[in-house]
Amino acid sequence: MPAEFFALANAFLFAFHNLLTKKGLRTSNAATAVVTSLAVNVIVLWGVSILYVPLESLTRAGILIFVLVGLFQPGLTRFLTYKGIEHLGVAITDPIRASTPLFSALFAILLLGERMTLPIFFATFLIIIGITLLSQNQGSVKEIRPLFVLYPILASLLAGFSQVLRKFGLAAVPHPFLAAAVTASSSFAVSLLTVWLVGRREETLRLNKDSLVFYVPAGVVVSLGMVSIYYALDLGEVTVVIPISSTGPFFSLILSALFLRDVERVTLKIVLGACLIIAGVLLITLWK
Repeated sequence: MPAEFFALANAFLFAFHNLLTKKGLRTSNAATAVVTSLAVNVIVLWGVSILYVPLESLTRAGILIFVLVGLFQPGLTRFLTYKGIEHLGVAITDPIRASTPLFSALFAILLLGERMTLPIFFATFLIIIGITLLSQNQGSVKEIRPLFVLYPILASLLAGFSQVLRKFGLAAVPHPFLAAAVTASSSFAVSLLTVWLVGRREETLRLNKDSLVFYVPAGVVVSLGMVSIYYALDLGEVTVVIPISSTGPFFSLILSALFLRDVERVTLKIVLGACLIIAGVLLITLWK
């Protein structure tokens, strides 16, 4: 199958994962969603790694980079994304999360010596306008506060920074499945420790049958999404794969309109804001 197919599959699977998570959050919370999805990720990714990856790569010093990445990605970024979904909805959170390539480019400028170009500047302008539109009360949630919008923005910032670290790590340990398994395990350990510490003061985990029926499939779906993007990058060029995989918000808008009509309302502002952000993402990935 071509790389474009796997890139498109990645976009759809992540959008579908967010839809399932939104449904699970109705009777649960973001911390529970993170721990559950990471547990599923660990099982799936290590299962693939044990079958297809030489595990002696674990002894290389470069593997520590992925342990470091796991301290905030995907655990913390996923928690921030889920908090955004919980308060803003999928149709607003996903387009903001799609701004990750912008932060990747900015960190590349700061840390790797790349230059600020006119397309990057214009893309930044488009994304800021799109986020501003999505930040305004759309009628799809009861109230939108600036703090709520910061959740997906911070998630995108951390995810963008992690791409720079992963680039260094993959140069030393060129096994994406193993790298993903290590980062998921590190994030899972940090998430459990955080839940244990916070749980002393308040109820943190709210796992029940109603939420579990959505969280487990969401974890499997996002694991498949991670695998699909690795296949896409292995088979095709980054300049082709990234723009296609960044179309997830369009799937989110469609899925939200079809299956979340009772809790979210997709408005013209949401569609326009999403289009502006995706236009910025496409610009920065195609012509940076």
